[in-house]
Amino acid sequence: MFSQSIPSASDLGKFQKFLILGGGSSGDSAAKLLTSKGKKCILADKSPERANSLLYAEVLSDNHPQEILEGIDCIIKSPGILPDHPILEEAKQRNLSILSEICLGRIFYKGPIIGITGTDGKSTTTALTYHILKSKYPNSKMGGNIGVPFSSFCLEPLDLVVLELSSYQLDDSPNLELTASVILNLASDHLERHKTMESYAEAKWKIQNLENPNHQSFVNPNFFQFLPKKMPTNTNLQFIGENQKYYVSLDPNQVHTPNHIYDASRFPLKGKHNLMNLCFSIALAETMGMEKEEIQNQFESFQGLPHRFNRMDNSGFQKQYKEIQFINDSKSTNIHSMLSGISGFKKGEGLFLILGGIPKLEPIDLFLIRWKELECPLWVYGKAVEVWKKEFDATGLPVSYFPDIPTLITDLKNKIDFKLEANKGRKIPALSVIFSPAGASFDLYKNFEERGNHFESLIKEEFS
Repeated sequence: MFSQSIPSASDLGKFQKFLILGGGSSGDSAAKLLTSKGKKCILADKSPERANSLLYAEVLSDNHPQEILEGIDCIIKSPGILPDHPILEEAKQRNLSILSEICLGRIFYKGPIIGITGTDGKSTTTALTYHILKSKYPNSKMGGNIGVPFSSFCLEPLDLVVLELSSYQLDDSPNLELTASVILNLASDHLERHKTMESYAEAKWKIQNLENPNHQSFVNPNFFQFLPKKMPTNTNLQFIGENQKYYVSLDPNQVHTPNHIYDASRFPLKGKHNLMNLCFSIALAETMGMEKEEIQNQFESFQGLPHRFNRMDNSGFQKQYKEIQFINDSKSTNIHSMLSGISGFKKGEGLFLILGGIPKLEPIDLFLIRWKELECPLWVYGKAVEVWKKEFDATGLPVSYFPDIPTLITDLKNKIDFKLEANKGRKIPALSVIFSPAGASFDLYKNFEERGNHFESLIKEEFS
């Protein structure tokens, strides 16, 4: 469906009428860019009544592909649109050009780009990499799947761009000709679209450009257990992980590269998974010419992203609750991400774990094994109750179910109060309440940000 090379700006100049398939931030951004270039943009969307009609010459429902495509020269596809959408099927029959919003941005931006993908940690690693590189490249920006469409700033004369790229975006994009790329990890996710892990891996693999010897690619070697092809031996492909040239060590926390050893003891984000993210970011920073001391100083000041395993400020809480660690990890939308966050906990360390939302099409076995190791109380809310209840109950471990988060938090507080009262005068392990849903937010919330904000507001209301 998609061409294997990105058109030039002159090629794009031949097109006059564009169909934006799917609105939202990426579609609207693409329309703004094209309109600024004198192009006519039509929107086809499943909910045309919600569209920003001021951006488009016409806003249509996406139900009538033959009528919609009359006179269209090129389609800009939003990442959430499935590849078998009737409009795309009809476009293939007509040999129409189809581009992603990321490809559109790449047509206009000619500077260096770093691309970061993976199942988990890509937003944190993108923000961390940008934070480190900003000291050397102050005139730079980050965007992509992290929330800022590439096409919204691709015309700016920037020194550098750092893009978070999802499998959906990569699946829709030919060779993006990136300066450097990263594949952090791969775990079961988005199989409702990709169907198989092999197909999911193939989409991620599109981020690399190993044919160009100047392109540097950093990959977790575990990725290749899913990719149905022989592991490449290109010299511009570097592996990050155990027994590799780039790796992390614990006690003390260090990041090792072929050039340096970095002291990560003052890196604000905890856990081995965050050290791995840091290792990828350092590898990219070294590739872009940064010195060790500059990299070290920058990563020590990184504070992480909202809703990604952030410890809440409990200074305003009642005295008896000030020793409790409340962590908001609402950005955890799959089991692999949740397991990464709780990887540092051990049995008896006072962990209270909250799961919920809409589970992805992924096996739950690894969590069940981990839960049996921890034997911690579990609270589950929302759609996940009906999906996971049978398997959770079969473990015999303590688990409680709720329709929503407010009723869950009320019960959680009662349990914490009972535990504190029962152990009054005795020293008990510090308690940690981890809100790491491991499911999508759309059963009860617009997005994970709204979900995380609601969790924090409820915690403050109950414990302050």
